[in-house]
Amino acid sequence: MKTITFYSYKGGVGRSLTLSNIAMRLADLGKKVCIIDFDLEAPGLHLKFNKHINRSEINKGIVEYISDFQNKDYVPKSINEYVTDVNYLGTLNGSIKLIPAGDIYSNEYWKNLSSINWKDLFYSEENNGVNLLLHLKELIKIDLNPDFILIDSRTGITDISGIAMTLLADSVVTLAANNDENISGTARIIKSLMNNENNLLGRLPKIYFVLTRIPYYPNPDEKHKEIRISRKALLQINKGEKLIDKVFVIHSDRDLEEEERFKINNISEKTTSNQVVPIEEDYLTLFEELTKDDLTDEELCRFNDLRESELLIEEARNIVDNAVKINKLKKAIELNSNSHEAIDLLGLAFIDLKNYEEALFYARKASEIDDKDWGYKYHIAYCLDELNQTDEAKIILENILKGDERNSETLSFLGNIHCNKLEYGIALNYQLKVVEYFPDYDNGYNSVGNTYRLLKNYEKAFEYVYKCLELSPKNFYASCTLAEIYAELGNENEFYKNLQLSFIFGMNSETFDRIVNEDELYKKYFKEERFLNLLKTYRIKVNLQE
Repeated sequence: MKTITFYSYKGGVGRSLTLSNIAMRLADLGKKVCIIDFDLEAPGLHLKFNKHINRSEINKGIVEYISDFQNKDYVPKSINEYVTDVNYLGTLNGSIKLIPAGDIYSNEYWKNLSSINWKDLFYSEENNGVNLLLHLKELIKIDLNPDFILIDSRTGITDISGIAMTLLADSVVTLAANNDENISGTARIIKSLMNNENNLLGRLPKIYFVLTRIPYYPNPDEKHKEIRISRKALLQINKGEKLIDKVFVIHSDRDLEEEERFKINNISEKTTSNQVVPIEEDYLTLFEELTKDDLTDEELCRFNDLRESELLIEEARNIVDNAVKINKLKKAIELNSNSHEAIDLLGLAFIDLKNYEEALFYARKASEIDDKDWGYKYHIAYCLDELNQTDEAKIILENILKGDERNSETLSFLGNIHCNKLEYGIALNYQLKVVEYFPDYDNGYNSVGNTYRLLKNYEKAFEYVYKCLELSPKNFYASCTLAEIYAELGNENEFYKNLQLSFIFGMNSETFDRIVNEDELYKKYFKEERFLNLLKTYRIKVNLQE
């Protein structure tokens, strides 16, 4: 059980995000990971994994663990009451458990935090704090048995950050921005960590120094700038001593400036473009260094297979030719048979080829690996519907809604299914929910309008189609629906005008072919020269089925 603390003298250097990326990669390698948020006054680990955490499950954390002891003389026999599950499915079935700072959305959290007397805990004659935190680590070992503990420490020089580094950590990753305040403050911390007087457990932690938010210089002629920045930082840290041997770099990244997201699982496009910042490679370089003594040759080989698989997946995403795409995805799956992402993409490629039986096989396989991803279930339903197994598709879609009643894709799909079964009232119920939940969704209004058309309620049909056009004036579906309404009202000029607009706005042959074969309305027009000339003018080719 290796413990790594992530520390920064100042905030805003990407400390928590770096920890989160490392945790995700460890889980992808099949490792059990426990992450602990010791940044008690500005906790954020739960936000990094917000897509994988049920917020309502965060009830207790580090603050409650300490305050329960100090204020209630309570020492737990199990750590589980302070643990929150992170529902991230690692590539090799690893896992992540979070011990948060606490329930920060409760007023009690801040009361408990302010009630903690750090001086009594660590500097009084009783000095129970050391044993309390060693007990914490022992409980984690017994109850969770993780391969790695990753600790997010508080910034600055505080009791909390000192505890996380000197008492709990085997290794410390210190992160700093490239300025004198950050680097000099970090240097003081590193020097303190390397001082035997502060050695509480008979061993000194291994130190890693990381410069973050460094500009990326894609031009080889400018690489010397980054080298100079690293050398200067190395000299500032060591100052005549040898505290660290190497400076790791994490480049600045425009994507992360706009929105924080995981990057270690992304593939750099630097092989095809010199404009892409390879921050994922930076994370991986640090990851390899942190784990080089902890992963077996077999695990390292598996790691390389995973990387190659991910590269093939990323290449496949950018390939139009389905045959080439399928070949790359099959190679990716050979390297990583548990890649639900590759399997799902392979299924989508077969959907494009209208090979729905093959697509269904891969959609089911992806869902077996990750049964919490509704998208895979949606693809299963889509294939079943195309294979005329609509009732089974409907059951799957209804089950998706049980977990997410506002899922617009599923609501729309169910609306279409019931429309095709001529169950217009039921279809309308689903479609109206879509526009209620998503009032800016243009096609949602068009679907409602089209169903009102089928119900012969033309006043309502016009109302909803025009709402669609208010949001998207060039929506070709809406123009087509208007044409159909006018056709049913016997206004041929408006029919042809709006149908022509739908072609001008982008209606293609494939889409129109599906429309004309689903609606009896169009059969009579195939005998009209005006209609046939319109199709010819806009190069629309359709095959009207008898």
